[in-house]
Amino acid sequence: MTVQGWFCSNRVYEFKGWVFELSACSGPWPLKKNGDLRKRAGRVFYKVYDDFVKLSQCEKKKFRIGGGCQQI
Repeated sequence: MTVQGWFCSNRVYEFKGWVFELSACSGPWPLKKNGDLRKRAGRVFYKVYDDFVKLSQCEKKKFRIGGGCQQI
């Protein structure tokens, strides 16, 4: 099988009860249970995200539930 290309999307994490995507362009944003973007990201979300940022890269990988780049 040869690689035809790559499909990349935002990485999705679940941390402390919050599911959020992390975009290189726009930063973190919380998601609803069905995967849609929430309308707002408030102080509570950003407090949890601050705790997430303090984790090492290895620890962050444990909370990743999807997204990233895939070969097609």
